[in-house]
Amino acid sequence: MPTENRCCFVNVNGYALDGENARFSALAIKDGRIATVGGPEAVAPLIASGWPVRDIGGRTMLPGFIDTHQHLGLTAQVLGGLDLSVAKNLGDVRAILAEGYAAGDPGHWVLGCRLNELELAERRLPLRGDLDAACPDRPAMLVHASWHLCVLNSKALELLELPPFLPGMDLDGGAPTGVIRDPGTLTHVFPKASRLTPDEVKLERFRAACLAAIRQGITTLHCLEGGDFGPGDTPLAAKNRQTLPLNAIIWNQVMDIPETLALGLPRIGGCICADGAMSARTAALLEPYSDDPNNRGALNYTQEQMDEFVLAAHKAGLQVAVHCETDGAIEQVLSAMEKAIAAAPRADHRHRIEHCEIPTLDQLDRMARAGVIAAMQPSFFPFLVDWDDYVSRFGEDRMARIHPYRTMANKGVRMCGGSDCPITPYTPLTGIQAAVLHPIASERLTPEEAVRLFTSDAAFAGFEEDERGTIEPGKAADLVVLMGDPFTAAPDAIARIAVAETYCAGVRHAFED
Repeated sequence: MPTENRCCFVNVNGYALDGENARFSALAIKDGRIATVGGPEAVAPLIASGWPVRDIGGRTMLPGFIDTHQHLGLTAQVLGGLDLSVAKNLGDVRAILAEGYAAGDPGHWVLGCRLNELELAERRLPLRGDLDAACPDRPAMLVHASWHLCVLNSKALELLELPPFLPGMDLDGGAPTGVIRDPGTLTHVFPKASRLTPDEVKLERFRAACLAAIRQGITTLHCLEGGDFGPGDTPLAAKNRQTLPLNAIIWNQVMDIPETLALGLPRIGGCICADGAMSARTAALLEPYSDDPNNRGALNYTQEQMDEFVLAAHKAGLQVAVHCETDGAIEQVLSAMEKAIAAAPRADHRHRIEHCEIPTLDQLDRMARAGVIAAMQPSFFPFLVDWDDYVSRFGEDRMARIHPYRTMANKGVRMCGGSDCPITPYTPLTGIQAAVLHPIASERLTPEEAVRLFTSDAAFAGFEEDERGTIEPGKAADLVVLMGDPFTAAPDAIARIAVAETYCAGVRHAFED
């Protein structure tokens, strides 16, 4: 895509989202940066001097969207895999796998993604035998929509050489059923599968994932890479960051502080998983699951381990982010962050708790006092949450605290928005709509607040508020042009607004003219 070295834009329905909530109808960009913003008079001298002009036709222009929690490597895998979200029953699953088996390279794995047993008529996971029927002699892996469990066929189990009593591996009569849950997915399955993929293939897929994000108006991705989900992906992404077609903020998803500092990264973490997933009943709760009184989920680290890691990373000057789905994990990580901040005060650490789906009110008060950011994924509601099923798991009282956006805002907790792609797709407008239409009316955000989750607040969460997140002179020309206005559209129509153009540091990507 060509860079607009200089260009004036007119007839714009513009929202700067700066401190004054300025509106504008014209702006100019030069060499990848915003030159001026205002009314027609602001660009008139430039037009008179011969600058090119682009008439936006009254369409809406916003700062480019920022996705603060997604996984480039995993998304790349999904883009190259079979989409199981369309399956209605186990027969559909087998048919999709059989089609992929017949069409694919005999030397490659058959990978299926976005499996959700709650969407199947049988409401159960497929097992090894189901996969063997469709893929008898090629390795096959189906990844759950949560990425916290998977299903393997016999050939995959053979190639991965998993330990016979791997934690998280379901057994039937002593033999693997094919279903592997956390922690076995993280410690064995995903790392081994990742190491079988060449770097050049990964890079090609990284770029394809970036282009998919740009298509949705995203100009910055927080890339939570490496660790058990993709060993070696962080150095690969960091080394090639400048070759990606958008702004990439790289997170090292490990507890290896020396490696992170050696890579020159100012941040560590992401899906360092303090607990598992709500959908897999491995998210850590302070009180038992409502439908499983002997199960409180699982913490993957001791308090001592988490305390030591957070303190060391904090003292090293790193921004820290940890995956915590529910109140048990939030308590462990928030406590570790509070201790670290008290031991080595740092005014602007911007540590983050990722997901933070069912916090207690006391935890929110403490997050506000400590300046800990809640990195939220509103699109979990339309894509993942089966409300009645979740009520049966967590009970009415806890469900009253799920994704408590308005309560967070009222208590002074800073938030930012993301997709957790490939858990949910790159669709910031869907996330914005979900925050505006929270299933609990009292927790809803205004359209402006919801848009800011993916623009100005998201820039703050990455220490980039001086560079991105608002439309102001001197900032990067990261812009999105929309076919509709999310501030005035009916709330249930926001997600259907089409992206017409995306500008990444002035580079134009056009989708509708």
